[in-house]
Amino acid sequence: MVSSRFIFLVTVLIISEAIADECKVGNKEFCDLIGDAHKANEDGIKLMNGALNGNATKGLKLADKRVVEVLKGEKEQLITAVKKALQAELSAFVQVKADCYTLGHNYDETCEKVTFEIAYATLGLIMAIAEVHPDTATKTKVENIISDLIPYMFIEPASLYRNALHASGKKILTII
Repeated sequence: MVSSRFIFLVTVLIISEAIADECKVGNKEFCDLIGDAHKANEDGIKLMNGALNGNATKGLKLADKRVVEVLKGEKEQLITAVKKALQAELSAFVQVKADCYTLGHNYDETCEKVTFEIAYATLGLIMAIAEVHPDTATKTKVENIISDLIPYMFIEPASLYRNALHASGKKILTII
């Protein structure tokens, strides 16, 4: 058991390094956040395989494509690329919720896991914006929005936090 955990940890570290090497921005924290968002999207897509094959899958694949574009993008286009990624991530969240509603309770566990991954990616994108936004006033507004989310992280059901995160993401899109 210990050896499998060690192998898993080493694998995660190698993947993280590979993703960080792909990132052209030069800010390690930013690159790590975007890499984590990419990994969360990949995990969400794997979880959806066979269960959610409608617009949700297409939406999350598009969101992940936008996240990868951020990793490969140039510094000059950074905010525009992150904004597109956040828009796609927020859209994927809505599409997953819609597909889950349509499917009914048979997929509650899968839907819960997928929306967790999307929320994780969304928060990563929001934090990445706060990390690199060039305008100090905008950066402060984004950081305040993140701070306002903290109480939601500790309440049940978790969907309340995810809905607040979605609303915060939409708010951030209007200010960046």
